[in-house]
Amino acid sequence: MATRLPTPGDVLAAHARLRGIALDTPLELAPALAAASGAEEVRLKLEAVQPTGSFKIRGAHNKLALLSAARDAGEAPDLPVITASSGNHGIAVAHAAARYGMSVTILVGHDVSPAKLEWLRSLETDAITVELKGRDYDEAEAEARRREQLGAATYAAPYNDADVIAGQGTIGLEIMEAWPECDAMLVPIGGGGLITGIGLWAKAIKPELRLVGVQPAASPPMYVYLQTGSTKPVPIAPTLADGVSGNIERGSMTWGLSRKVVDSVLLVEEKEIIEAMRWAIDQQRLLLEASAVLGIAALLHRGDPGLEGRRVAVICTGRNVDGQAVRRVLSTS
Repeated sequence: MATRLPTPGDVLAAHARLRGIALDTPLELAPALAAASGAEEVRLKLEAVQPTGSFKIRGAHNKLALLSAARDAGEAPDLPVITASSGNHGIAVAHAAARYGMSVTILVGHDVSPAKLEWLRSLETDAITVELKGRDYDEAEAEARRREQLGAATYAAPYNDADVIAGQGTIGLEIMEAWPECDAMLVPIGGGGLITGIGLWAKAIKPELRLVGVQPAASPPMYVYLQTGSTKPVPIAPTLADGVSGNIERGSMTWGLSRKVVDSVLLVEEKEIIEAMRWAIDQQRLLLEASAVLGIAALLHRGDPGLEGRRVAVICTGRNVDGQAVRRVLSTS
């Protein structure tokens, strides 16, 4: 059976479904970033203010709302939900599971951020369980898929799922509604669900819009794919941007979707990520996690010539950063 791919219609339906759950987040002007990058105007899409601290609330709630409806109609088995996460997706799935009365197990690797693990642990109930499984996200994801294949649970994927991608795509819808002049977007890439969802809507509305992804140089699977066509796992080094760290499933729909909507992917170094976090604090008075400042880092340091003179929206994905990371950022010279 062919995999069902998301459509712009799915994004529109998700937008209606998420009213009262996910916030329509601000687009904050960043004149210093425009001046530094050569863009005509830059605005930051502040997903960090979402109730769960990140954009992941959108995809998780859209997925579980549809799953709940399918169960009520007898169209889906009433199994526990399982997911794998580096933190933010797990927090969002727990939030959604509580709303829809579902049991969920959240698998995280032992390298999970302490702040995100602490938040996840605080959400545990009789119905919500957190398990440390494997060394990293890749191993946690493999275990979640194994349990799904055994028929023990329904997997709520962080990115390789049409309903999750449609939920994340509502960010693109909001940007284009609030700022129709926007003609470029910078989006962090982990598994690719965010950028492909945004691109699905934005490119349908404005095909000439330039959509640029950003990954840490330490974790570049989508960059490698768009350069070489290879979906083989790549070496993953430690990165402060833990929310986007890890490989992408070999069969993920986000590979093909990214080829259709993403114009380029930039890589940023760890020092540049740290400088971007500090810039957000100093210039915008924003405390953002490392994954959330990848677009800022790219504008400050890596520049895409195709963004010069454009009106650029930068997706700032989350705020779930621990104190140790903040102290490292502020103390690094």
